[in-house]
Amino acid sequence: MQKKKVKKQLIMGFILFGISIISESLQVIFSPFNFVRVVSLIVVIGSSLCVGAFIREFFILKKTINPNQ
Repeated sequence: MQKKKVKKQLIMGFILFGISIISESLQVIFSPFNFVRVVSLIVVIGSSLCVGAFIREFFILKKTINPNQ
């Protein structure tokens, strides 16, 4: 029961974070000010790197816990 709840929370978090990255990317594309573009682009790249590293570690841990899969 607890594993399903954690899995749902992780999926919901990834979906919400994906939506926020998409909205930030749109802000980078359509912003008329260069300063806003640069700051938003740095935030998008940094947050994407963090999430990508977390997902990578999540799958590595899953593989080490269940080596048969």
